[in-house]
Amino acid sequence: MKKILLVVGAAAALASCREAGTAVQSHPSASGTADAKVLRFDTTFLKTGTTRTYPHTYTGKMLVGQTKKVAVPVQINWTTVEQAGCPQVAAVQVYQLNGSDRRTSLTAKAMRDAVCKPGQQPAGAVRPGSNASAYTGAAYLKLIGEAREIHRTTSVTFTLNGLGYHDTLDGDSATTSSVQ
Repeated sequence: MKKILLVVGAAAALASCREAGTAVQSHPSASGTADAKVLRFDTTFLKTGTTRTYPHTYTGKMLVGQTKKVAVPVQINWTTVEQAGCPQVAAVQVYQLNGSDRRTSLTAKAMRDAVCKPGQQPAGAVRPGSNASAYTGAAYLKLIGEAREIHRTTSVTFTLNGLGYHDTLDGDSATTSSVQ
């Protein structure tokens, strides 16, 4: 008899929750705290000391998946410093802007190329000639985004340099590969 009363009480409690407009979610909603900025990668290539650094920021959305896509908002901050005769990437930080949303995750790896070679300006143009400011070192990021709701992982190679140039994450790219 106690079991029957317990089951009836539980059903009444569930019915009252439904009437009050409350619901249980199996995953976090896209609103509220899902806009948290979470540091996913941080590295320093050069100790800048007292030299002047130049900060750069890029914010975009990494698309995960092929037919059904999930956007993972990303912010990339990097600092450049004058070293070895040209601007070099000194430090890189990668943030996932919806970091508290457990349905998506982002990881990153970085490699730095310190060779001074002609590099693109922030607008994407390469300056011809022997102008020293047109030479720069670069850093290459491998961003890996995972979307659990569509069971897909996407990897993107992202280039940035000491002059402020960066690739874009929005849209499809030839360097994007999707893995199941």
